Amino acid sequence: MARRSLLLGLLALDLVIGSVAAATWATRAFFVFPHSDHPVTADAVVVLSGDNGDRLAAGLELMRRGVAPTLVLTGEPDFADVDRLCQPPQPFEVVCLRPEPDSTRAEARAVGDLASDRAWRHVVVVTSTPHVTRSRVLFDRCVDGAVSMVASVPPPEVRSSRKVIGHEWFGLLYALTLGRGC
Repeated sequence: MARRSLLLGLLALDLVIGSVAAATWATRAFFVFPHSDHPVTADAVVVLSGDNGDRLAAGLELMRRGVAPTLVLTGEPDFADVDRLCQPPQPFEVVCLRPEPDSTRAEARAVGDLASDRAWRHVVVVTSTPHVTRSRVLFDRCVDGAVSMVASVPPPEVRSSRKVIGHEWFGLLYALTLGRGC
């Protein structure tokens, strides 16, 4: 009987260790080091709101490199620079979208509609590293053409904060289960 209890205890310990290892791997793969694309050309560069100073800079760098002729800024402006970019003249076309509610799903819907209206075949979406995986799921559902995701690097205190990782885990699980539509 003691041997059986010991075996059950070891099995439970193995399950706990395996679960922790799997969650740690998934957290790193999905939110710390997600796959980031390296687009050369597209119809538009889309910068999502919720910026910590990294998204807009990465989006503007793509525009400077000539990746796309149009910059799309979504959601509520995070910086005065966003408001300034929404005012002409600019060296490239700027489209400022303010979907309601200000959420990643609403941003994906608004960009999907804009891409459809303009017959865009490829958009590049710029968002912070922990947000790439969930954004990819939502934009792939809402945009009929190709979607490339570019990860911008937020400040260290944001990149691996428990609050951010927890928010992204919850949001990804919701998108994969209950919120399956665009």
